[in-house]
Amino acid sequence: METAELLKQRLKLVYQWYQGMVNRDTGMLEYLYIPETDTFVREKSPIRDIASIWDVEMLSDFLNKHELRSLIRKSLRHYGNYLVERDSYLILDPERLEEPSSIAHSAFMILALLHAPSPRRMEEITALAEGILHQQRPDGSYKVYFHDLPDHGEELYAGEAMLALLETYRQLQDAGCLQSVELAFSYYDAQYFRCDQVAGNILVFFANWQSQACRLLFECTQSTEIKKDVAHYLCRMHDQIMERDFYENVEHHPAQQVSVEVACALEGLNEAYAIVCNLDDKRTECYRHRICKGLTYLLELQCTDDETEKERGGFGLTLQERAQRIDITGHAASAFMKSVENGIECQLPSANH
Repeated sequence: METAELLKQRLKLVYQWYQGMVNRDTGMLEYLYIPETDTFVREKSPIRDIASIWDVEMLSDFLNKHELRSLIRKSLRHYGNYLVERDSYLILDPERLEEPSSIAHSAFMILALLHAPSPRRMEEITALAEGILHQQRPDGSYKVYFHDLPDHGEELYAGEAMLALLETYRQLQDAGCLQSVELAFSYYDAQYFRCDQVAGNILVFFANWQSQACRLLFECTQSTEIKKDVAHYLCRMHDQIMERDFYENVEHHPAQQVSVEVACALEGLNEAYAIVCNLDDKRTECYRHRICKGLTYLLELQCTDDETEKERGGFGLTLQERAQRIDITGHAASAFMKSVENGIECQLPSANH
């Protein structure tokens, strides 16, 4: 079976899994499913909840399926009620969130609103983007929280914010969003990544969100110099991950891997692969080979067993730990979709798990 066909089959299983994760009372997604006890765990994680709306929208569009449209609408209505005005822009209300409001909350709300079924709420999208722009410092970095708190999670949240701003630019042609990301990219490359501020255990996650944002920046910017710098930045990040034998460990020691890290690595590497293909770079085959190693792991991890209906289609925390979290399945599905879009071909197992 061709790689794309196999991945599409598995993505249809993911879609069915999402249908089984809808809470009958709220019409929204559950956070965590424990197969051994057939129970849901209802933890409150607004960033992951909002991001999962976007995940479902992207998968729905990819498969051209609409059965989860009610889930999308109810979830957006729920979190739309969290929006509050602050000065001349919108943020999500920290009291409703029960945690400090950050650029990550705003970023995923923008992404979910941009990919929602029509009619799109452009005024809210623009006002949320204005909030993120307001958080940018003169050096290009973003202040994470909308309140007087020290930064935390900037290695992830900045990339998510940059991606949301570029998606806004692509749909609304707001030049301020593009200019903000051009400035931010320069900071997070030169003054963050190159200055060794990214811890080893965070590198894969940092590279994922930076790569997703920078792939769009590569496509959107008019500057040849920025395109060149973006390509070098992505290659340096992913080459560093490979130099640490990340993918060799995935291949030879799969039981020691954490699924979310492998899925995030594949999301980011697919973005770098798309750029090196565009440039006819010598890394193309090397990157494709590593993507195949990660896909082999995720295909083995995904539950395809007919005996466990709710579990089927989802991804466990590890090969041993079967608990399934909405964000992990979202990252894995995204990695599959990006691999299909990139035309990745591998010798893959089709065995059930």
